[in-house]
Amino acid sequence: MTLQLDGRSLALADLAPLFAGRDEAVAVAPEAMAAVARARDQVEAHLAAGDVVYGLTTGFGKLKSVAIGPADLAALQRNLILSHCCGVGEPMPEAEVRAAQVLRLNGLVRGHSGVRVETCERLVELFNRRFVPVVPQQGSVGASGDLAPLAHMAAAYLGVGEAFLAGERMDAGAALARLGLGPLELGAKEGLALINGTEIMKAVGAGVRRLAG
Repeated sequence: MTLQLDGRSLALADLAPLFAGRDEAVAVAPEAMAAVARARDQVEAHLAAGDVVYGLTTGFGKLKSVAIGPADLAALQRNLILSHCCGVGEPMPEAEVRAAQVLRLNGLVRGHSGVRVETCERLVELFNRRFVPVVPQQGSVGASGDLAPLAHMAAAYLGVGEAFLAGERMDAGAALARLGLGPLELGAKEGLALINGTEIMKAVGAGVRRLAG
């Protein structure tokens, strides 16, 4: 079964196969990918113009007034992810993480986050090849979304931390290598886009709803 994501029509029932232990693949609707490309064009336009944009060409929080040079924009996004990897405890169930992967990708393809088409394509490939980040169960306090657990999820795409590959737990970099892939290299704004959401809460809630219903 292939679930086509367009950023708008995903329903709770679409996640049910994941919690039932069945395989599910995802694809992105062409019109949604076109929206991703248009949003990325806006990001690139701001970069080319040298505009001051929070989290894009500046630091975060107290560093909002600190300008970040073009050569450091990718490092800024990577460091943002790694600095939020502070979760603890046992790993979340794989079904919940896979649901979160679908939900985050679905949010990105709405065309509002400014990520690259290539990044969305990589997330699709990783999901379809059963690359599941190891995400600690504890760490989110609901502030600004699920920053800590989503950071662990994103870090695995970068080859940092651990991942399950076809059910086997291993170093994330080793899992990527086994798939013949290198770590995801982030562009400007993409780290922020990957961790600024509530997909962990949604995934857990979807699993609880299925068990209750």
